[in-house]
Amino acid sequence: MTGGLWTAPGETARGLSTLTEEERYRYFDQLQARLVGVWDAMLMNHEDESVVVIPSLTLEGSESLGSGTMMQAYEERFLFLLILLREPRLRVVYVTSMPIAPEIVEYYLALLPGVIPSHARARLSLIAVNDAAAVSLSAKLLARPRLLQRIAALIPNPMRSHLVPYNTTELERDVAISLGIPMYGADPRLAPLGSKSGCRKLFAELDVPHPLGVENLHTLDDLADALVAMRSERPAMDSAIVKLNDGVS
Repeated sequence: MTGGLWTAPGETARGLSTLTEEERYRYFDQLQARLVGVWDAMLMNHEDESVVVIPSLTLEGSESLGSGTMMQAYEERFLFLLILLREPRLRVVYVTSMPIAPEIVEYYLALLPGVIPSHARARLSLIAVNDAAAVSLSAKLLARPRLLQRIAALIPNPMRSHLVPYNTTELERDVAISLGIPMYGADPRLAPLGSKSGCRKLFAELDVPHPLGVENLHTLDDLADALVAMRSERPAMDSAIVKLNDGVS
């Protein structure tokens, strides 16, 4: 694969838009298989190693984030990863929806132990999409193939690089495929198991003790019916907690 275009023996280069879901996951699995080698290489202080930080917060309903300002705040949460620049040869590419204030970047670089901030800054590439909409960063990037190509061009060696997202969905998978690097995160196919409903279902299937409750509720009527059923099972119940299946804090 070169520049986000996939090739196989005897095939011409193919872009992301031409791939089926099955093909995307097959290529994603191939990338993920490289992650162990990438991780081992990080201990060797190679000159061409890099980390691409795309702190994309992708939720089922982006409106739950409130605004683009809130989105930017979550994206800047991962600035602690600039501590990786303490490795003298490592490059970091950090992508956000809007530019990060220079003073904030300077603050984090000044925290690096035994590293001259200007030297670390020379190995840091900051990329801003310049789009403040309350839409996930991954969606913004996938809508801008040229910007993805620009990010890919900043990766010295894809064999010694990996992507760090905020959370993992099919959108982050597609960004990893487009950049040709593995993703440090859970397989999106396993995401349902990490939700509150998924955990309850898994616990029930494995006979793991867990609190009385009902999962996979979608409407107020579902909620009312669930409370009635719980009260019928446990008449002494006088309160209940309602949780969102997915959420951020």
